[in-house]
Formats: sequence, structure tokens, C-alpha cells
Amino acid sequence: MNKNYYWQQNVGRAKYLLNFHDGVQTHKDGSEFYDLRIFSNKKKMEKFIKELSSNGYQERQNSYE
Repeated sequence: MNKNYYWQQNVGRAKYLLNFHDGVQTHKDGSEFYDLRIFSNKKKMEKFIKELSSNGYQERQNSYE
């Protein structure tokens, strides 16, 4: 099970966008399903990232940058 996350900045009207995958959920074609969370404050996003890290999530490089 590979839990990972990545974040993006200034996507549309969202200031910070965090995408995370629990290692289990998939689309019908078998690709990974990422949940997302939108933040307007970097401190709140960093707090959520700490929660993810304590649950075994690892940051991955965003392939879109």
C-alpha cells in the first residue's frame, strides 16, 4: 500500500490544493483515485500535511511542475 500526497499552488481560484491517495481507492480503469482538499491558508495546509505524515503518507513530486 503506497500512501502519498502532493500539493499545488494557485490552481484556478484555489490558493493551495492538496491531492492525497490512500493506497486503496482506484478508478474503474485501475488508476489511482486521489482525494483533494482546498486551503486558503498555508498554515492550515501544513497542519493537515502533518496529520497525513503521521498516518504514513509520503510526499511525492508533482509531475505537472
